[in-house]
Amino acid sequence: MSTSQEHVLIAGGGVGGLTAAVALQRRDIPWTLIEAAPRPTAINTSILLQNNTMQVLNELDLGRQVCDKGQRVARTSIMSLTGKILTEVNAEEVDGTVGSPALGIHRADLHEALLSRLDSGCLVTGDPVIGFETHADTVAVHLRSGERLQGRGLVAADGIDSLIRARLHGDRPAVRSGTTCLRGVTETSPDLPDEVREWWGHRLQFGIIPLPDGRSSWFALIPTPARSVPDPGDRLTFYQRLYRDFPAPVRDLLAATQPENTIEVELRHRPWRGGFGAVTLLGDAAHPMLPNLGQGAGQAIEDAAVLARRLDGAASVAAAFRAFEQERRARVRWIQRQAVRMNQIASVPSGPLSTVRDAVLRGLPARLERTTVMRMFDGAHA
Repeated sequence: MSTSQEHVLIAGGGVGGLTAAVALQRRDIPWTLIEAAPRPTAINTSILLQNNTMQVLNELDLGRQVCDKGQRVARTSIMSLTGKILTEVNAEEVDGTVGSPALGIHRADLHEALLSRLDSGCLVTGDPVIGFETHADTVAVHLRSGERLQGRGLVAADGIDSLIRARLHGDRPAVRSGTTCLRGVTETSPDLPDEVREWWGHRLQFGIIPLPDGRSSWFALIPTPARSVPDPGDRLTFYQRLYRDFPAPVRDLLAATQPENTIEVELRHRPWRGGFGAVTLLGDAAHPMLPNLGQGAGQAIEDAAVLARRLDGAASVAAAFRAFEQERRARVRWIQRQAVRMNQIASVPSGPLSTVRDAVLRGLPARLERTTVMRMFDGAHA
């Protein structure tokens, strides 16, 4: 496939890359997306689309389509193992301020919504990027097949282990958080309310995200074990033992989940990075973050909208990329820090400390909590 030098090249067909393509296409900016897999696909788990994320999707004319595939979230609550609410966010109150709802959605459904808006002729699939080079006014991307694509700019949306980021910055491996997450999806879940619920214990956290059609997605966070358990059935049994003292909804979901519908990953993060010249980074390639605030995909979606706006009518791609990075840097870094702090608070290393933590969280003034929440939810720019 040959591309015009007027195209912006996007490496990576995850949520960030696909949204970038949608946002560029809406502004009539030529683009080509390069994905290593035969087709952009999603892992079998959910995404919580927070209010700020839905605000951007609405502005990209994707809000109604995504809402049809998702489950509206009425409330987000964090609770102790005894059921006491430590902190909660009333989604309707946030909706009224931000103007967009929060949704639980399966990743595959979000992928399909994004793909349905794209010109398939601009997708290059099954041929991963192995290198790139920059010239005075063009970028050339080298694919494994030997093909060479040229464009006027390159957007790296190729994930936490981004090849393009490594070539630009020579970064060390991503920072290990010491926390491992097992995610699961139940096709026939117990009767659960339309809210996101988390339970915090001693070094263990469990959360539930509602999905349409009676399904639920859940996540279980534990200290990273010394040895992994590769067999999905044995691994699920291991988690069931760890969470045997958690409330009934947690135990019921673990029991209702098939092992093949689970995915385990050790959580990692990196400092924010920008690009050079006509190359920039987006989403996890730029700022992978811990999932404790449910903002990883949301910040990639925000990136995509801001990037397209900065490129619209820009005479210099490099200047547009630097303006994009300047606009996004402070917000992304703040959310990254908040996610790390949330993980530290949730993962306190002793029972007495978890008791103190619960008391402190329950005593926080509602006004302070609302200020922090609104800073996160009301900061989208598209």
